[in-house]
Amino acid sequence: MSDTNAAQEWHRTSPVAVVFFLFRTARQFAANGLPAIAVIIAAYASGGTGRKALMVAGLLLFILISVIASFLNWLRFRFCITGDRVLVRSGVLHREELSVEFGRVQNVNIREPFYMRPFSLAVLAIDTAGSSQKEIFLGGINKDLAVRLRETILAGGKEQTDDPAVEASASSGPTTLLSRDVKDIIIYGLTVNFILWFVIAIGAFFGAWDSSEEVLKWLAAKIQLQDVVQAAENSVGLLGSILLLLGLVLAVFLLLPLISVLGALFRHYGYELSVEGETYRKSGGLLTRHDESMKRHKIQALVLKQNFAALFLKRINMQLRVASAGSGIESGQLPTGGKATFLVPALHEPEVLELAKEFFPACDVAGARFSRVNRRRMTTLVLALITVPVLAVTTSLGLLLSWKFFAIAPLAYAIAWSAVSRYWKKTGYAVVGEYGFVRHGFIGTETTVFPLFKVQRVDIRQTPGQRRKGLAHLGIHLASHSLKIPYVPIEDAEQFRDLSLYCVESTDRAWY
Repeated sequence: MSDTNAAQEWHRTSPVAVVFFLFRTARQFAANGLPAIAVIIAAYASGGTGRKALMVAGLLLFILISVIASFLNWLRFRFCITGDRVLVRSGVLHREELSVEFGRVQNVNIREPFYMRPFSLAVLAIDTAGSSQKEIFLGGINKDLAVRLRETILAGGKEQTDDPAVEASASSGPTTLLSRDVKDIIIYGLTVNFILWFVIAIGAFFGAWDSSEEVLKWLAAKIQLQDVVQAAENSVGLLGSILLLLGLVLAVFLLLPLISVLGALFRHYGYELSVEGETYRKSGGLLTRHDESMKRHKIQALVLKQNFAALFLKRINMQLRVASAGSGIESGQLPTGGKATFLVPALHEPEVLELAKEFFPACDVAGARFSRVNRRRMTTLVLALITVPVLAVTTSLGLLLSWKFFAIAPLAYAIAWSAVSRYWKKTGYAVVGEYGFVRHGFIGTETTVFPLFKVQRVDIRQTPGQRRKGLAHLGIHLASHSLKIPYVPIEDAEQFRDLSLYCVESTDRAWY
């Protein structure tokens, strides 16, 4: 072991990486400590002069400790590229050494934060399969070194191929597959869930309601809301005040899509997708430039998302998912952070068909003919589940207040039946060649395409009632996430299981 260590050349990153560690600490605190922030704001707002001075001193002390901790993290951080693996040593009090083989690397991404660009520095992010929350970040290394390390890592994990077209592409240099202009990125911003993240953040704030209430009281006292309302009534009257309030509400709703669009522009401005041999690269970003790389054989699934906004704008967002670790696999949730998906935004339908064949050769997305789940069983179950709460509510309100509340029951059943019917029309499954398709949706749709030979496990589950009806719940587990299809005919479920098992056993291609 000592001989091996002697042959290893350990490197230190640039001192600018102190800022990288500081920003990472700030992001983690902002993500995990939002209720605590609300408590601090409330305590500051309701405190006296002495408490405020003490809290300011505490804040300055916290910043000082964070800066010192970031400096120590940089001082104790080392990395080494040796043989077929990346080695990293980190930690101040608790020392840790990570060792990642090139073959397990899923993505290699290069980021150029705005504070590193003047120094020609970058952050090299290495994402691996089976390393929950153990991504490697080499922050503050020379950009040219980051590019060379990326090429070394990708070459070390290369899958052998006999396809002459792939070899010709690798020898001729990168080929641009797609580029997105500002209009496309704005459309993408209108069709993703940045708004949902904003609402979740607000929800987390109000999760600490006791403290949040103090903040709102403090804001109300400072703004003098009653005086504002009175002044508005004196100026424009009651009707004018109502219109002014409606205008403010409308402005808030218009502000949320604006936040989403700005987030998309900052992250994906100047988007370009290219391919060189088996390696796909996408780049983009306004302040921080992102350059992400992924091998074709690493792709576990292709996900096509079209929500109501994308449906209206006639665009489709594509995600490429790779092998991941953690609880997100079983729950079907997509890991975040270093394990973010490889995104191809705001596509027209012809572009989707063309790129699907690029990522999954011989995959005919247009040829998928979806089978639907059993509508009667699903509708019956949903209506049965809402019967008790609906009858309880309507009976109580009808007896205590007015007989008119009994009309809620038929209305609730009609809404439930309509929702189930809509979901049934959008939900389906199909197999075309060696590729499986699973589609879910309500207004828009989310379609997942995956090679059958990459299926990790197939679950077939039946309740006694389903067994009598010849139905089952089908669960499909990939290395990236899981898919579930309810109320499938048992014959279809068993046929899918057997076909997946055959595809897995009859190929020697890499599954991750």
